[in-house]
Amino acid sequence: MKRLLTIILSFMLTIGITPSISSAANENKLNGWLMWHSYTDYFALDSRLYVKDPDGAITELTGDFKHAMNGDFGNTPEDIVFMAIDNSIDEWDIYLYRSGVITNLTPNSGFRNEDPKFSPDGKNITFKRGFWSKEENDFVYNLAILEPESGEVTILTDDVYEEAMPYYSNDGKYIYYTDYTNNPGSICKLNLDDKSTETVYAESNVCAYYPIISDQTLYFAKWYSAENHTDMIIRYDGEEFTEMPFNSAEYNCSDPCPIDENKMIYSGTQNGNYDLYYFDSEKSLPLDDINTDTNELGAMFFPYEEKTIDGDINADGEFSIADAVLLQNWLLNIPNTKLADWQAGDLFSDGRLDIYDLCQMRRMLIRKSNEGGV
Repeated sequence: MKRLLTIILSFMLTIGITPSISSAANENKLNGWLMWHSYTDYFALDSRLYVKDPDGAITELTGDFKHAMNGDFGNTPEDIVFMAIDNSIDEWDIYLYRSGVITNLTPNSGFRNEDPKFSPDGKNITFKRGFWSKEENDFVYNLAILEPESGEVTILTDDVYEEAMPYYSNDGKYIYYTDYTNNPGSICKLNLDDKSTETVYAESNVCAYYPIISDQTLYFAKWYSAENHTDMIIRYDGEEFTEMPFNSAEYNCSDPCPIDENKMIYSGTQNGNYDLYYFDSEKSLPLDDINTDTNELGAMFFPYEEKTIDGDINADGEFSIADAVLLQNWLLNIPNTKLADWQAGDLFSDGRLDIYDLCQMRRMLIRKSNEGGV
């Protein structure tokens, strides 16, 4: 067996380097769970919350509540937190969906509980909590943290100005949020260690809101200008604020949901109502299988991470001589040669398949043969 393996692989090594498939092959593919809410009008209190799984099945999250919206994924797609109005007491509450079971985390609190987002470790939830103030003759909102297991709530801010739409930094040390102290809305961040705050973005007479962090990059929406209240989306890498290329002064681009540094889902009014769009780094594509004649907003995405066996390019569940032969045929451009999972063969993680990956397969097969696995 070893002699046969050596003959086959020796022949393979005579193959010249051939240009290969790259990671761009799947750049337009949305592979994961997508969550969003849809309503005819915010004040109609008819928002419905949906999750679409990688197979395309759509599930609505329902229960003894109404106007569900602003969902967020935890560390798995089976952990979801969202806000909705409790039917029994007509109160905004925070709900947890976990493995098919929905629990009200803030029942009968006497407060408005809104804008929930998971901490990076999935153990806590930040949100805004509001109450009616006779002195202010208005609702007063502060940031808070909820521990789901115990139900304990910790208030983070304490003033008469509204803090809203909190979102954790990747390391969990900060909370980014919208502050309504001196402007229609500015982007600030709160240090959870010493409770100090700093302004990240503020523009006179311009509302900035809905911050979200992805790979240490901040995204948020803001008005086009003080005169034009059309929403646009901004990207901030810590040094420079950059307008997303799909922005327009003619229609809203809001609710950023980054997929990676180049791709994003967002809500846009290009066609009238808010629809969901996927920006693939070059163009915006409407999600026609989701969009309706109502408003689709608040997208969140959880990527599907498929477990790959190194070298298993025919995707039969194991790495064997058959995979090496398949790669050989593909490099030789033999007609009708198809790779079921080319990325499993990218053994150097350089985004391409070539003779070097084939050489590495040879080493892996020899090692496997010596261990009695071939």
